[in-house]
Amino acid sequence: MLNGGDRRHGPPVSEGEVHELLPSSIATTSPTSIQKHGSRFTLSFESNHAHPSGSAISRTSSHRELFAWGGGKEAGNHNLALFEEPSMPFFSSYLKAHTTPGPLERMQSENQKKKADLGVMLGVYLPTIQHILGVTMFIRLFWVVGIAGLGQTFVLLFLCCLCTFLTCISISAVATNGVVESGGAYFMISRNLGPEFGSAVGLLFYLANTVATSMYLVGGVEILLLYIFPGLTIGGPEVHSQTDTFGMMTNNLRFYSTLLLLLEFIIVAMGVKFVQMLAPVSLVCVILSILACYAGGIEKTVNPDAGLRVCMYGDHLLQSKFVIPKDNGSIYDMCDYCNLNNSYLVENLCPGRNCSADVFYTPLTCVNGFPGFKNNLGSQYIGKFYTTVEDKADLKRDVFQDVNTSFWVLLAIYFPAVTGIFTGANMSGDLKNPQQSIPKGTIAATLTTSFIYFSLAFVFGATISGSVLRDKNGQSMGGSMVVAALSWPSAWVLLVGSFLSTFGAALQCLCSAPRLLQSIAKDDVIPILTPFRRSRRIMNLLWV
Repeated sequence: MLNGGDRRHGPPVSEGEVHELLPSSIATTSPTSIQKHGSRFTLSFESNHAHPSGSAISRTSSHRELFAWGGGKEAGNHNLALFEEPSMPFFSSYLKAHTTPGPLERMQSENQKKKADLGVMLGVYLPTIQHILGVTMFIRLFWVVGIAGLGQTFVLLFLCCLCTFLTCISISAVATNGVVESGGAYFMISRNLGPEFGSAVGLLFYLANTVATSMYLVGGVEILLLYIFPGLTIGGPEVHSQTDTFGMMTNNLRFYSTLLLLLEFIIVAMGVKFVQMLAPVSLVCVILSILACYAGGIEKTVNPDAGLRVCMYGDHLLQSKFVIPKDNGSIYDMCDYCNLNNSYLVENLCPGRNCSADVFYTPLTCVNGFPGFKNNLGSQYIGKFYTTVEDKADLKRDVFQDVNTSFWVLLAIYFPAVTGIFTGANMSGDLKNPQQSIPKGTIAATLTTSFIYFSLAFVFGATISGSVLRDKNGQSMGGSMVVAALSWPSAWVLLVGSFLSTFGAALQCLCSAPRLLQSIAKDDVIPILTPFRRSRRIMNLLWV
């Protein structure tokens, strides 16, 4: 150890060891003289020799003391006396000056890092809207309005939106409470409440994402088989009503959803960048579908005759296949077939002409299924029609309900449609300013989607007949999607948009769920999740 004067003591330093202690740029130059004063050395160099730059060596002096070890008061007055000055030693300062990255190295390093430059609109607002506006809005909201009535539907929507809005306020408070890094909602919860509590919440969040994937896929397959390509149904369109646990239609949903899941797995395996390329396409289609619903409501109000007709047998809504002969008519000509002059209808009402006279006294009426706001302002859509177990419906004749309903059942069915508010928070690592972007974007997206839900519910209730609203699968209109029949200018705008909305939302869930599980595993709170800590991309994909 070097002799440190009055404070530290060690073995004396020889003249030969002085050269070993010098930096390479100085040690290569021979000193003019080395003078020893006790345990203190004084080194002198000629002015024409190389010497390090800095305040420690003067460029104007031909001889200057460079290093000083040793004790005594003389050493304490020297600027370079080791162990005496509280500042950084010269050797450490010299090495740091040559190892600290310069401006060029820092700029190159920053360019190699991923730029987190997403703002409120692209980073939080639009992705959150895309995730919230899912398939349930298109295939179940009108049915909820028909069953619960418009008044109770507003109460139902208010409760759903209130829950998500309160959650948005909470996550906004957490996001503004400190530095937000990558990891999304799980990171914020675990770093504020502790990793144990955060892991418990994060695991539930992971399971919710995986279950939401199945919900989106089943909804997309329902649109595909019922409205876009009915011929793909295994067993034919006749099995569309077999929706019990082991029914043929339920098995169709399982089979095609599995195939669609494998397809999305391949897309996710190609990388997040490829998934993000499909996100704008899906979002644009969803926005166009919503605008088509508004345009259709305006069209039906201005021109009520533009809506499709349905056939009523008393107060029963008849299936179109019961009224119109197969391959011999169109649903646009429903009024031509909805009368007793139609032998096909009479044969179905009274097989073999062996029936009571009451069958022929029950009125047959052809009504407009989309009367518009002016003609549908009364209790037709304000009343509620909860279904209970009563007499079994004629499955071949009537439009029937396949599930018992109540207010809380409808609330449970529709509540998943308002979820997905954490999409923007989960992109915290890609945001330029997460503390500001997450609160603004999430709250704005929640308010926007809440307005869309309330306005669409009003449009559905104000322009569609109550009997048609309760026709969940469009059986009275030849299997057409009720909301698609309302839309303008074409039903295909909504069919394609609703299907792509399910596809895009499922992709977002498949991308976020594995990363969430890996973040939980990295905290090492749940030992069974240790295998999911793998950091390599391919292995992480296969394991998670």
